[in-house]
Amino acid sequence: MKSLSFPLLLLSFCLPARAALIASWNQDEASGNLIDSTGGHVAAVPIGPNAYGQAGVPNGVYGAITVTNAVGTSIGYGPSTTDSFFTSGADNVNPVMNIPRTGAFTVMSWVNPTAGDIAARSYRPISTGSATGADRGWGLALRLATTDGSSSTIRFTNYGVLDNDSDPFAVIPGNWVHIAATYNNGAINYYLNGNLLGGADNSLFGDDLAAARLTIGGRLGGNDSDQMSGRIDGLRVYDTVLTAAEIQAAAAASVSVPEPAAVSLALAAAAGLMRRRRKA
Repeated sequence: MKSLSFPLLLLSFCLPARAALIASWNQDEASGNLIDSTGGHVAAVPIGPNAYGQAGVPNGVYGAITVTNAVGTSIGYGPSTTDSFFTSGADNVNPVMNIPRTGAFTVMSWVNPTAGDIAARSYRPISTGSATGADRGWGLALRLATTDGSSSTIRFTNYGVLDNDSDPFAVIPGNWVHIAATYNNGAINYYLNGNLLGGADNSLFGDDLAAARLTIGGRLGGNDSDQMSGRIDGLRVYDTVLTAAEIQAAAAASVSVPEPAAVSLALAAAAGLMRRRRKA
């Protein structure tokens, strides 16, 4: 994770020019506030206890995602009955919450659910909205329906409107999975470890109003069924719909430093592009 200068530079050449990374919370902090490395959001303030400095996503193959040169840490949240999350800012003026309900975005996160605390809970790496739900907004979750992790789903919630779930799958508590959802004017696609996992034409989420806040690791208001229990790593939001290949690349970059050869190729490509533009 997490030397972001190189991963973000590399990813900027891998993703199309239209795709902008508008939020990246790397979970590498040793204590204190949670920082958005893109600079688009004010530091998120901790609410309740958080376990800093936990092991992050290790090298390995996760479905269609291959992680190499993994560095950095993660943050532990929960248990789910404990208010343990971060809130960003004292208002609702930020890039994530300013995405219009008829717009498009991609939200993704690595999640490692805690074993023994997963009965019928929605572990939310990110959420918007208010404590009462009147300010609508949306949230991404790993929805665990049973204690053994079977019949799990990725859930996109339009608060006050609708919960929508991916196709079911089995997750092993204590193991890392990457979850992602793309949203395009109400149409949603889900990705588990970089692979498409169904989709739906969902109702539009309500625009975040004055009392809404951006929350990381839970849902504002202390709803036990919506609090994270486990670790989060590499949480990101893009302002467009990414393809499966782009999601895979972004997931790997969020926890890895690219190989020097890959960085050299990216820099060479950038230099060539700049030379062509000068000649033009």
